[in-house]
Amino acid sequence: MTNNPDKSLLEYACTSVQECLALAPVIILGSGHSCTFGIPSMIQLTEYLRLEVPKELAPEDKQTWIALLEKLQHLSLEAALHEIQLSPRLTALIIRKTWENIFPSDKKVLECVIQNRDYLPLSRLYHHLFNSTHKRIQLITTNYDCLTEYAADAAGYAWATGFGYGYIGSRYNHHLLTISKGNTAFRMVDIWKVHGSLNWYRAPDGAIYYLPSVAKPPKDFFPVIVTPGIDKYKRTHEEPFRTIITGADLAMDDGRSFLSIGYGFNDEHIQPKLLEKCKREEKIIVVLAMELTETAKKVLLNGHCKRFIAFEKSGDGTRIFTPEHHEGLELRGINLWSLGDLLTLVL
Repeated sequence: MTNNPDKSLLEYACTSVQECLALAPVIILGSGHSCTFGIPSMIQLTEYLRLEVPKELAPEDKQTWIALLEKLQHLSLEAALHEIQLSPRLTALIIRKTWENIFPSDKKVLECVIQNRDYLPLSRLYHHLFNSTHKRIQLITTNYDCLTEYAADAAGYAWATGFGYGYIGSRYNHHLLTISKGNTAFRMVDIWKVHGSLNWYRAPDGAIYYLPSVAKPPKDFFPVIVTPGIDKYKRTHEEPFRTIITGADLAMDDGRSFLSIGYGFNDEHIQPKLLEKCKREEKIIVVLAMELTETAKKVLLNGHCKRFIAFEKSGDGTRIFTPEHHEGLELRGINLWSLGDLLTLVL
């Protein structure tokens, strides 16, 4: 890198990403990706909850809510919810308000995709990965929004989240969905939504349905999303989450490489399996983030991952982390941390 360090660093970065993509990576998507397209961030959600929850707060939950607000003075929403035991009633209220905050923004993204099929760079990533013999892409996400599905629709590929198609999606089942035209199977994106989805609802009888066209939960139906909290682990051991997490684990077991986009490395359901694959089997992982979380840095830099390259925003350029460069190397004037710009450079 002595003659032109920036050029050499860029070539190394592009080669590493191309190697990862050539292995048809398991895609791991976090909230950092969705925020780029207007889905509320955790900070924005926190402010929304501050304003909206008190309007419907039961008197019995007032002291718990005050205690949570005190925690939020020095902790993130996720951390604060892990320190306060909420009543089932207050948990349900937070879930409903979370849905109300995110749902309108999700529909705005859909409108953008309808107007411009190239709006989401995920569509371009799907195109590239399917420009091969691969028939299925594996994607794991902690997000509630439906950007992964919209991107597949825009790109002309089928997708599966565990439900059948239709305005009233069949009850969740674990069977692998395949869609064919004649004798030819469609290319399929398997989407493992480990924390649920905006368009999943639990009926009064406990059955879970996919309802893509409703503008609000039907009467006596409730959004199926898992928010942070002490009871999160318990809720994700119920169906459909137990089956989904098992499917995500199997996808990571079979993964030959990993592409992490806007994921903070803070989820106990994804972390153990991902660490095992990167540490013991030395699978390559590429990480894109506006800002790497402290957890991500610990996972990547403390000897857990043997083969990785991570990109985060740094001024008008990118800071690049590798196993040999824990402090990061600066690449000036070039954006490698957002998916769209990265794909433009490497494809």
